[in-house]
Amino acid sequence: MLLTPTAGPAPATTSRVRALVGPVLTAVAVGAVVVRLHATRGIDVAPIPLCPMHSLTGLWCPFCGGLRGVAALSHGDLPAAMSSNLPLMVLLPVIALSWALWASAAWQRRELARHTLSNRGWLALAAVFLVFTVWRNLPQLPLGAWLAP
Repeated sequence: MLLTPTAGPAPATTSRVRALVGPVLTAVAVGAVVVRLHATRGIDVAPIPLCPMHSLTGLWCPFCGGLRGVAALSHGDLPAAMSSNLPLMVLLPVIALSWALWASAAWQRRELARHTLSNRGWLALAAVFLVFTVWRNLPQLPLGAWLAP
């Protein structure tokens, strides 16, 4: 099994407002970043630095194109978003669902069931990102040029 539950601390009695601070602040921060990316189309988004790996080697790391992908998604351009960073676009619904579960648990003032990847799950995820990184840097492979941001 790739996901295994872990035990968390005992739930503390807290107000609904206090419980919602984390999910709300996270949503506001992500929303602000998406607005900035939408306005710039993910290009020249100072003060966010350029990728050190790409700056030093000219190779695309597994995260390169993520900001442009989110910017393209904010414009409704799913093909451009998928081309910019396919694994991130596949993971975004999982990230959104995780946030929704966190916000729901906070609203209901209950402890969120925490799950983590097993060692095999982390290895599988690392293998996917490794294959993706190599593939996007070899334009002669089928879809290789499309996977480069």
